[in-house]
Amino acid sequence: MSYTRSRKKERHPIMILLLSIFTILVGAIVFYIYGYKPAAEQDKIHVAFKEALLEEDRAFFEQKVEYQGEPLTRAEALRFMGWLNDEKSIRGDAIAEVAQDRANRTKGMEAEGLFRLIDTGEGRFGFSDYRIELLPQRIDVTSDVPLTNIWVDGQRVGRIDEANGRFTFEKMPGSYDVKAVAVANGETVSETETIQLITSESIDYALMPESSEAIAGQFDLKRAELIEIEVEAQTGHPLETIDSLIGQSEGKVQETLGEPNGKRDGKWDYERLTIVFEEGDVQSVLIDLDKRPDDLVALLGEPKEKTEHKLGTEWDYGQSFFESFFTFFGLETEKQFIEKNDAMYLLIQ
Repeated sequence: MSYTRSRKKERHPIMILLLSIFTILVGAIVFYIYGYKPAAEQDKIHVAFKEALLEEDRAFFEQKVEYQGEPLTRAEALRFMGWLNDEKSIRGDAIAEVAQDRANRTKGMEAEGLFRLIDTGEGRFGFSDYRIELLPQRIDVTSDVPLTNIWVDGQRVGRIDEANGRFTFEKMPGSYDVKAVAVANGETVSETETIQLITSESIDYALMPESSEAIAGQFDLKRAELIEIEVEAQTGHPLETIDSLIGQSEGKVQETLGEPNGKRDGKWDYERLTIVFEEGDVQSVLIDLDKRPDDLVALLGEPKEKTEHKLGTEWDYGQSFFESFFTFFGLETEKQFIEKNDAMYLLIQ
């Protein structure tokens, strides 16, 4: 019986060696691209920070920079990045600080300067993984007038209750317009300081007008103008803007004022004002003037009479006073001053 012996195919040793080398090279390249290189780049936070800043990479600042334990929001990232790029000298110092903190890792963990490096502990292959924490900077504000309201970029942050008193708060590094608004000698006065917050700042406001006739004349404003100033100081919006909302839709209100702080039973609450809707349109606006009855008397004088109102007590200053609103602003809405719970409000409807 005949048969054929089968031969096993033998691989050439060189081919096996080449295949092994090729596999090792491919594995090494994949490891370098997807493992070693990203880990090394995470360790070089100073390089990544500089490149992201110069290239205006918003995503980097949202992912790698935080303030008070929270990642920066889109708006915060854009604001901070824009500030540094606008202020070239500060930008250079910021880049140098991150590089120095990275070089001296122990110092980088301390609370000094604009930043503090945080090692997340997620680094690989002997590299560190960093996040950058913006350090809060203190602002001390004083005023020579009691009941001085302090605003930062259109947002009320607090009040100085006593003359020569102090109010302290913190903000992340950046550029801010700090505004003080108060009533001095029956007149509303204000002053704004623009600060570059890279270290603790102190602002001393001298709002009390001098006694000379020349200076006093600068504050001889019509009462209607005083109310306009006060409304904008409390709400951050001009009186004309708020007045124009009467009869408008919810969409128009949101477009003009933004998202409300809260919504309840046909009412939208914003900073120092409440929008009341009726069948989807604005029926009235109630503005909190942040004043006690005595404060309003100091600002406008005694009312001609006080009458009961469904919201509290109405202060009537007479038709001629409210006609000044219509003449000065060209407004046709009805306005009333309301006293409620020892606080004063302006009702527009």
